Amino acid sequence: MPQLSTTGFELATGAQQSFDVPAKWSGRVWARTNCTADSSGKLSCLTADCASSIVPCNGAGGVPPATLTEFTVQGHEGMDFFDVSNVDGFNLPVAVVPQGGSGTNCNTTACPVDINKLCPAELQKTAAGGAVVGCKSACLAFNTDEYCCRGAYGSPTTCKASQFAKVFKDACPQAYSYAYDDSTSTFTCTGANYSITFCP
Repeated sequence: MPQLSTTGFELATGAQQSFDVPAKWSGRVWARTNCTADSSGKLSCLTADCASSIVPCNGAGGVPPATLTEFTVQGHEGMDFFDVSNVDGFNLPVAVVPQGGSGTNCNTTACPVDINKLCPAELQKTAAGGAVVGCKSACLAFNTDEYCCRGAYGSPTTCKASQFAKVFKDACPQAYSYAYDDSTSTFTCTGANYSITFCP
């Protein structure tokens, strides 16, 4: 799989960063929050940390809860597939806007609502002072086959949206709320560039 030119960077409020994605690339883009470095320079973040201890993630994924943007570039019939996902929980709002592409489903997708303010108590990830900094998925919180869509629940016919998934879906109807939430949450474009905005 081709790699990106960067696997992590600091993005100040209002700042922009551009990077090129190779053909046939598939992967995720997300934001870490509440990041600090200790006296030795080791970086850690309260949400979506990739545990690399440095700004680049070097191929490691974000530790849930994390709001994800997911891409498969030039996949089936040359189309790009993209989505916003709360399957791994939520840490901040995000929007993906295709630019210059074509296709019948080449539309903006987003989770623009701060789900941390709506998060059920049993799903909350809190900071030391008690502030809610993330909202866990039911799979992460309870680790059952039913909530994680595995075992006997590992198919679209057996795994359905739980009451917890509905919290995410009601807040962000375009975003994935559980593993098989494809019908309303997957978008496709041909020949587009993409603008990803955190906290739109």
